[in-house]
Amino acid sequence: MDETPFYRKPWFSIVGWLVFLLLVYGWQIYRMGGIQSSFIDIVVDGILFVIILNLWLAFFAQFVLPVRNFRERQKIFDRLIVYLSGSHGPAIFIENGIKRERLGESEKQGPGVLWLDSASAAVTRTATTIKQTLGPGVHFIENKEYVAGTMDLHIQSHSIGPRESDKPFDAKSDAQSDEEYKQMQDRCKQVSALTRDGIEIVPRISVSFRVNTGFPNEGQPGSRFGYRKGVTKKDKEREEQDKDAIRRAILGEGINPMAEPDSPRHRVAWNQLPISLAVDVWREYVGKFTLDELFLPSQTIPALVPQMPQPTEEEIEALSQPIRTGGTRENMQNMFASMLHEINLWMDRMLKKMEEDRKDDTKKTASAPSATTAIQKSEKSEPPKKTALQVINEMVKARLTQKEVDYLDDHGMRGEGRIESREYKLLQERGLKVLGVGIGGLTLNPVIEDTIIQRWSTTWLRNAKNESEQIERRKDIIESAAREQAIRQYADMLSRELVLKKPVGIKETLRTLLMRTRTFIFNNDQLRRRMTTQQQELEDIIKWIEVNGS
Repeated sequence: MDETPFYRKPWFSIVGWLVFLLLVYGWQIYRMGGIQSSFIDIVVDGILFVIILNLWLAFFAQFVLPVRNFRERQKIFDRLIVYLSGSHGPAIFIENGIKRERLGESEKQGPGVLWLDSASAAVTRTATTIKQTLGPGVHFIENKEYVAGTMDLHIQSHSIGPRESDKPFDAKSDAQSDEEYKQMQDRCKQVSALTRDGIEIVPRISVSFRVNTGFPNEGQPGSRFGYRKGVTKKDKEREEQDKDAIRRAILGEGINPMAEPDSPRHRVAWNQLPISLAVDVWREYVGKFTLDELFLPSQTIPALVPQMPQPTEEEIEALSQPIRTGGTRENMQNMFASMLHEINLWMDRMLKKMEEDRKDDTKKTASAPSATTAIQKSEKSEPPKKTALQVINEMVKARLTQKEVDYLDDHGMRGEGRIESREYKLLQERGLKVLGVGIGGLTLNPVIEDTIIQRWSTTWLRNAKNESEQIERRKDIIESAAREQAIRQYADMLSRELVLKKPVGIKETLRTLLMRTRTFIFNNDQLRRRMTTQQQELEDIIKWIEVNGS
């Protein structure tokens, strides 16, 4: 209900000034001899007043709002005329999805105006139907048309769970009030879950997302926060796609039947859906693992299949253009040349991607010692292992961002094939796109934590010895492989020297081998510093062969 005093309303000021001016004008007419003697003057003054008032309103209507065409200026003029009568509708500025308005402005029923900044969108309605989906800019609404919902086009980031200072498993302290303790327990219950062995875990979950609208190309009109506009047919189709995503997001708001009607969580706003889905998926996957599995790197993760780069929307549009046969030879050549150009660009991107992958593989192979070839092969044959907590993070994100995900059974083991992600489908239907999911800051019951620490204290020495033995075995394997590789390289080097020089007789052959070995040591700084004694022995052997060899 509008509680503004009547003497502060716009119509009271307008009526007051008109009455004052009419009194002054009537007194002047009375001085000039009354109405009968000045009737023609009164009619002329009235006509001039109406004309000048309309011209004045028409002139200043161009500067009230940032509009560009005559039709929009005409609508501003119409609303100024309605404003004079006091039957105007709401005039609302929407900034970052939040309405900035005077008290009671939204309840006005006349024709109004909405001004949305570059990061806002809205949907309007009447009492019986949805009317418009509005992007950034100035928009005009008709009689009895209201704002049904607003949206912030920025990337949203929501977190849920306990605060750093919260201790959900502790009893209520004397310093806490009943309301504070209830709120803390409420925050923890929103995300708490049970592992397969019945241990309660309370994490901190965060999700980043945005409405699934497209971004305008460079030089194209629209909002840099994600809203496309244009005048061509294709641009209008893209604008309609963005409007559809906004409309589905705003109108997709619902209620939580498990919450009390007067609770803040009873109404599920458009930007609360992703975090709610993330919590549901988190609870589902936590129940598949035990507490120990959450922190032990025992989960096998299959290697991801690299995805080839897909053509961009512009390339698809260019490739899908129909070939017209009714044009001239030159037009046909230009069309084929343009199509081939787009195909070449796409193939060039694919080849560059494949070349980068090949270079990365080459760098990884070159950076590792050549002696560990056998170990690398064994490691590549086995998929990397991660903790169950890492698997849960990846699976929760996958369920919110991918159409299909890997199947995990009730014990967290990956099965064959993939399953459809219901959460991703629901987000698509609501016009939302999840960008990232993070789960961390796990909180356990202090008794459970003490048990884990004590168990670790009793087994750390055994675990350390096992790890030390594994390191020693790995070291022996690497040393053996390096020794074998070095012998092969040395033999290959000597054999190439024999093939090149082709010595005759045992003396020449032995001398060639020793000379090649000496040259190899001399050219290698590291070997020259470490093999001083061996160099002298080689010199003595070479001299002995020269003197005593037969």
